[in-house]
Parts: sequence; structure tokens; C-alpha cells
Amino acid sequence: MQGKQTARGAALALVALAALAVASSAPAGGTATIAIRHAMHGCHSWAFNSGPFKPSLSVNVSSGTVVKVTNNDIMPHKLIQTGGPRVRLIHQNMSKMASSATVKLTIKGVYRFTTKAGEDYPWAASMKTTGEDNILRLTVRVK
Repeated sequence: MQGKQTARGAALALVALAALAVASSAPAGGTATIAIRHAMHGCHSWAFNSGPFKPSLSVNVSSGTVVKVTNNDIMPHKLIQTGGPRVRLIHQNMSKMASSATVKLTIKGVYRFTTKAGEDYPWAASMKTTGEDNILRLTVRVK
């Protein structure tokens, strides 16, 4: 009886390891996320895949990656491409909280993006910031 339980446990462990290996080796063309948020100093910043929030990001992705930019700031943002191979920006006007823009990066190269921020939403007028507003800059290297 003990031998059957040991064999069953070993089989379950192998299945779990196989599933983990498949999950960690995601194929090219996955999804990357960028979140924009309000910052007390500099007004806004953004983060790549839950990393640290900064006004300027430089990231590497695989060809075919879809980048989803979500606006959680207290003002609207418009995602603007400033360099690299031309891409189609979907829903680039992130005009309300939790709205998002997406872009699929299929051609290898270096892409550059920024946002154009609008005015604070009326309900957020009392939120204060210090210092000059950050200019959000994003460089994406597609390999």
C-alpha cells in the first residue's frame, strides 16, 4: 500500500513540475502590462509588469508581445508613439480611470512612446502634487 501511495505522489509531483515548466516558458507573443498612477511628487508615473513606478521606462519584450497600458491616474492620458516602426494604437485615448490602450509589437526594433496628460478629473481637483509634472517616456526594445 505504501508503495502505491509513493508512486502516486511521485506521479503528481511530475505533473506539477511539467505544468510549472510550461507556465514559465511562455511563448513569444505574450502580454506585458504598464500601469499609470498618480504620484505626489511629479504628478504621475508608470510601471512595467508590476515593477517600480518611474517617469521613464526602458523594457525588452519578444516579438508579437501585446502591451496593455492601463490609466489609473487622476487625469486622462493619450498614448502617443514618438519613434520606431509604425504601430496601430488601440484605444489610445485613456479618458477615464481604469481605461486602457493596447499595442501589438510584431516587428523587431526600438519603439518609443509618451503620453499627453489632460486636466485632473473634477472629483480629483483637491489632490495636490509637488514639483514639476513628470513627462512619461517609454522605450520598448523588441527582440
